Amino acid sequence: MGSPSPTPSPALSVIIPAHNRADLVHHTLESLAGQSLAADLYEVIVVDDGSTDGTPEVVTALGSGARRIRLLRRAANRGPGAARNDGVRDAGGEIVVFVDSDIVVRPDFLAHHLEAHRQADRAVLCRGPVVPVSEVPPAAASGERLPLAGLSPSYFDPANASLPRSELLAAGLFDERFGTYGWEDIDLGFRLQQRGLARVFRRDAVAYHLQPAPSPQSFDRMLAKEEERARAAVYLYRKHPRWSTRWLIQHTLFHRLLYFLLSGAGLLNRRTAPALAGRFRRSGRITLEYLALRSVLNRHYLAALRRAWGDGARAAD
Repeated sequence: MGSPSPTPSPALSVIIPAHNRADLVHHTLESLAGQSLAADLYEVIVVDDGSTDGTPEVVTALGSGARRIRLLRRAANRGPGAARNDGVRDAGGEIVVFVDSDIVVRPDFLAHHLEAHRQADRAVLCRGPVVPVSEVPPAAASGERLPLAGLSPSYFDPANASLPRSELLAAGLFDERFGTYGWEDIDLGFRLQQRGLARVFRRDAVAYHLQPAPSPQSFDRMLAKEEERARAAVYLYRKHPRWSTRWLIQHTLFHRLLYFLLSGAGLLNRRTAPALAGRFRRSGRITLEYLALRSVLNRHYLAALRRAWGDGARAAD
């Protein structure tokens, strides 16, 4: 008897970094398991980034059987950039699709990404809309309606993007020196742009970003992430020292005044914002909920950025 035929390489490799996402990642994987695209055309690689909850067990359970879901585990949390790099190196597909572990996609999501690359006459970066939602929307399962969502100003958003694996390797992958959170995707986007990689936008490749209602405890974790983002912003500016980068990281008087006003001169703060956001959520005003939270988070980020900027200047002396 001859040996069994080797499993053909998939066309797409979907890479998902996950850190303590046991409560959300199963929604992501279930939506990817229910794709209209033939199962042999894609694989899903979840890179567990040092989780201390049940994330690896959730992924393993959903990956059992015939589903093409693989788990890579990292012993320590080093950040989404490092996790995505591991996934890219392990990927078998020519095209890499990035989504996050709190993203739910429509059944035609991967088909649209693959079609975008097959229709292109050269290598491209494909982007789709990322729609914030408070719970898994029926449209994510039924695919009946498209949201009124526009293109993010970011050239590259790993919550919903695909590009050739060869382009990622040639650009040098994510810079793992950014740490555990913030700006590593912007930096890679700069380098992909410098390579001349064209970008296409597929409006039908919809990704829903699950944003559960914050508790006081979870809001404190969100504030801590803003401090990490501030430290990473200083590193981004050092790599790309120009006015456009400074505007991007919001290290300007304009942004400080803007978020001072949006926070009601401090009336919205870490104590009042979660409660107000909860009332907006219960009444279905998701945009107002987002603004209430973001005004406080960004004001906290800007204060942390000024401290990190000053620390960086003193370190350079």
